[in-house]
Amino acid sequence: MIDDKLNTLIVLAKEKNYTKTAEICNISQPAVTQHIKALESYYKIKIFKRKGKDLLVTNEGEILIKNVKRLMALNHSINKELSFSLTSNKRLDIGITLTAGGYFIPEILTVFKEKFPKMRFNFHTDIAENIYERIKSYELDFAIIDGTPTDDSLESELLIKDELIIIAPKDHPLTEIDNVTIDMLKREKFILRLEKAHTRMAFENYLFNHLDSINNFDVILEIDNTALIKQLIINDHGLSIMSRAICEPNLKQGVIKEIKVENFKIERGIYLVYPEEMKDDLVIANIKKLKR
Repeated sequence: MIDDKLNTLIVLAKEKNYTKTAEICNISQPAVTQHIKALESYYKIKIFKRKGKDLLVTNEGEILIKNVKRLMALNHSINKELSFSLTSNKRLDIGITLTAGGYFIPEILTVFKEKFPKMRFNFHTDIAENIYERIKSYELDFAIIDGTPTDDSLESELLIKDELIIIAPKDHPLTEIDNVTIDMLKREKFILRLEKAHTRMAFENYLFNHLDSINNFDVILEIDNTALIKQLIINDHGLSIMSRAICEPNLKQGVIKEIKVENFKIERGIYLVYPEEMKDDLVIANIKKLKR
């Protein structure tokens, strides 16, 4: 069982505030102080130091916190395996980016229904950067992400290729032009994903490679909900860039249209990402069969 003092340490390291830590841990503020002093006494180090009003972590404290996180992740993994052994109902935690979720959640559900009917699972939507860290800390078992994997410590498998397109309301005048220029787009209002979303990053990289910048566009809103972005486009609030596959049903319905931009092509993949120790896992093998 993980000592409560270690949990207090992790919360305080994140919050940098004794009062807030006490509230989160449901203990008194003096108890927080006692927990930290007990850890400092046991390990014979100073974990935190004050600089003005700021609470900073010492170098030794960073080492301790890093290893405590590993210990808690290992404890989570142990509990998960023991739960599977006792109940024969394995539970998986699956990370998925918003774009990838639009592709593969229905297909993954089909795999589990047909091949693993007793297995239980949770989907955790997040940006790819956070998903990598959560896999490595054993919070997630594997993930489906859009964009090229950037963490070489994890295994990856390309499941499908996708392209990004500029979408507009169905009656927007630019949808009637065959070769819209980037300069013409700069006169329009844009609704985009947040900066760390792969779709947004791919668009910004395209602009950078063409000696341009997102700062030259009129971005009126940034949100991380693709369904809401599509609805705002349908309601004529601006343009956006999005996965063609996610937009396909709306394009077929005619409620939004693609703007054909001159020399504009952004392709990227949807990948299965998992730790090396899962490479022979039966679940991973069946998800790989979704590749197309």
